Amino acid sequence: MRETDANLLAAAKQERSEGNSDAFEQILLRYEKLILHIARRYLNNPEDALDASQDAIIRIYRGLPNVIIPEDGSLKAWICTVTANTCLDIVRKRRIVADELTDDVISASPTLPSAEESAIANERAREILNAITKLPDDHRMVLILRDMQGLSYEELAEALDLTLGTVKSRLSRARSALKKMLT
Repeated sequence: MRETDANLLAAAKQERSEGNSDAFEQILLRYEKLILHIARRYLNNPEDALDASQDAIIRIYRGLPNVIIPEDGSLKAWICTVTANTCLDIVRKRRIVADELTDDVISASPTLPSAEESAIANERAREILNAITKLPDDHRMVLILRDMQGLSYEELAEALDLTLGTVKSRLSRARSALKKMLT
């Protein structure tokens, strides 16, 4: 039976004080792909994403004793927040300008796309990714966590310590700005 996030968090806090990290390793196994995926989306560079993921994991480990997840809360939301904030810090420090798309573009066509179709799809994906990087940090974070990571509005509100209305407003503005940049 899979342990709940609350149980894992409690065990990780207890084990950390005892110098053990088994529960933290279970948390990492559960969320490491999510951490790396968020970092890749923010930074658009595999090496930077790995660095950011490692930094985020360190911050998560250091933050364990202080994190309090409400009964209806989500450890996933907290981990997403720590990861996104780590990436934002890196972006601010390095002034990264993304110019390459590292993820494969998935074609909607059931057959293999032609070279021309692949080139067009890659170029469009590059345009979208570049437009996302031009959004203000608060809009980019909401857009990535909602549309790319699938967090619910409630999880976003909790993770970003915002009201539900503010989350919806920022997401709407981010989508509008992105649409305007792409048309």
